[in-house]
Amino acid sequence: MLQPLERALHEMHEQLFDDDRAMVRLYGLYLVRETALGAFLDLENGNVTRAQRALREVLKHQYADDVDARWAGTFKTHAAQPDAGTLDADGKPRVREWRDYDPNWRQFMAMTLETTVRLYGHVLGDDLTTEMRRAVRRAVLSEPEARISGRYSNIVLMQAWLHQAISEKRATESADSADATAVAAPTNRWLKDAATQLQHDGDLAEYNSPTYDAISLLAGCLLLEHSTSSSAQRLGEVVISQVGERLSRVWHPRLGLQAGPYSRAYGVDPRKYICLMSVLMSALEIRAAGPGHLNQNTTHLHDLYFFPLFRRVCGPLRQQLQLAEAATARRHEHTYGSARAVSVVEPTHVIGWESGRRDRFALDQYAPFAYYSTDGFLAVRTRQDTDWVDIEEIGRHVYRITMQRRSDPDVVHETAALTVVASSSPVINDNELLFGEVTLQFPGIVIEVRLAPPTD
Repeated sequence: MLQPLERALHEMHEQLFDDDRAMVRLYGLYLVRETALGAFLDLENGNVTRAQRALREVLKHQYADDVDARWAGTFKTHAAQPDAGTLDADGKPRVREWRDYDPNWRQFMAMTLETTVRLYGHVLGDDLTTEMRRAVRRAVLSEPEARISGRYSNIVLMQAWLHQAISEKRATESADSADATAVAAPTNRWLKDAATQLQHDGDLAEYNSPTYDAISLLAGCLLLEHSTSSSAQRLGEVVISQVGERLSRVWHPRLGLQAGPYSRAYGVDPRKYICLMSVLMSALEIRAAGPGHLNQNTTHLHDLYFFPLFRRVCGPLRQQLQLAEAATARRHEHTYGSARAVSVVEPTHVIGWESGRRDRFALDQYAPFAYYSTDGFLAVRTRQDTDWVDIEEIGRHVYRITMQRRSDPDVVHETAALTVVASSSPVINDNELLFGEVTLQFPGIVIEVRLAPPTD
């Protein structure tokens, strides 16, 4: 029997796949990554012909390896995306990262293509399989040496596995001298960097992310079960063990979510958007919160396409996740560098907070405080001029906020210094906010409260 999310994906894919273009059309765009993931879904369901057509279309949207190094080997995010480096209507070059090109599509696309070839290459045909492997090598070997640090957890783990995959492939095959990408792969420094970071911090640097925990765990499973190198397998085992242990502590089975704080979160309430950790847990047949109704306006709807890949690859997680009902309160603390994160799971709610973080990477996705209960949720979010935020526990369910704003000459300061997102209006007194079980104190800080729209 299909699970609700899986059934929703099957129905959605049939509606979104444009047979004339052989691509997934969502948000009015022909999406490249989702077309590749949709092809994996079709292969899982035995629709080989449609998958072959889609994959051939996907391969048309990869940049060559001899163009500008910033986007060499990556893929366009959608079919109509103008070529990076060309001039726009105002005569300005299209060179803005994330808008004009996405360098991480090297890893996302290569991971999807390599996994598809490994599991379904025998039905795709030799010609298509060869072209897919060539695209994977081009993406992996075009990655600039210094772009990905060991702290860019989900990307460095995918790159580590992919680099190992093409190295292992070359060890068992003779090189194709006609293929410009068929060259000896350099040392897999990404494998070493990721292992060093995990050993030093004891968890992912992208700590407790409702989005990227899922991708890092996917990469961990690939390293463990789809590598022959003992060092790669060991790294995969460490990822799964460390993250699985943390999730076992911070996951609330009845609420179907992980307690904060969240290093990188596209939303606060997983009932209002497609959260990749919810997709992963659902794929493992673990209850997870999600929207009650899906349509093309659902935030991050495209991430639902990861479901079949999670289900097929992430089986090793099952034995690592020891999820227990929150009959009594439990607490998980983690220190990495100067930062200290605390997650509390209680019978009716979860609370998470953090202090000491001074890294501004992806600060717009940061939630240093999050409270979620059966009655509602509240979270603190940063703003464009935020430099850092600290949350300290000063009593039972009482927390104090301190923060600093950026002082760069080009920074524009609005009146509000922080944003609080809530499911309903909190009670606000002077420098104090009350919501559900918690009290937030923010002396001398102007906050803006934004109410989230009702859940379907």
